[in-house]
Amino acid sequence: MRVLVWSPFPNLITMENIKESSKSWKNDESKTVTFIVTKDCQLVCKYCYLVGKNSKERMSFETAKKSIDYLLSSPKHSNEEAVVFEFIGGEPFLEIDLIDQICDYIKTQLYIKEHHWFNAYRFSFSTNGLNYHTNKVQQFIEKNKSHLSIGITIDGTEIKHDLNRVYKDGRGSYKDVLRNIPLWLKQFPGAGTKVTISSADIPYICESVLHLYSLGIEEVNINC
Repeated sequence: MRVLVWSPFPNLITMENIKESSKSWKNDESKTVTFIVTKDCQLVCKYCYLVGKNSKERMSFETAKKSIDYLLSSPKHSNEEAVVFEFIGGEPFLEIDLIDQICDYIKTQLYIKEHHWFNAYRFSFSTNGLNYHTNKVQQFIEKNKSHLSIGITIDGTEIKHDLNRVYKDGRGSYKDVLRNIPLWLKQFPGAGTKVTISSADIPYICESVLHLYSLGIEEVNINC
């Protein structure tokens, strides 16, 4: 088990041997392409960077298609050994139909073009975990599992999590996320989570990390 603590004060970081113990996919020789598929989310987390969440601003398939066509037709922009297609929001799994369509198009084009990324790609997600158990998300996972990386955000104990990660009516989301953690870890053993800390929840950091370990989460990344 390991904890990576990211700080805005680099001189205070002590992370001996992290590079040695953390082997990145394809030795960091991969390109990352990020699709912001929606600005919508079920939650209004108090520390969220996204201002003005709404259900109207969403990516169209045509926009995604143009981006993929441009990328795959340009040797200058696709000369890395591998590629990670990252889907973020908002909450990306609110747009699972669109994501499924985009991923199918990517796979088809890689095959048609006999691209060197065919079988050297990943689809990456950071999700709040609320929709993880739904049929459409599970069907997508089953279809693409060998090329998937999925992280579910759970902030620690119920007290710490619910200080910031709340629904629009103010209710905490901890219990709704927790119910999907066993399924997630069963499908992605060794998956890690990202914990965000703010001034209000600093007293709960230690017990929260121990709590996440007790749930079976072996990698806990922490940032301010």
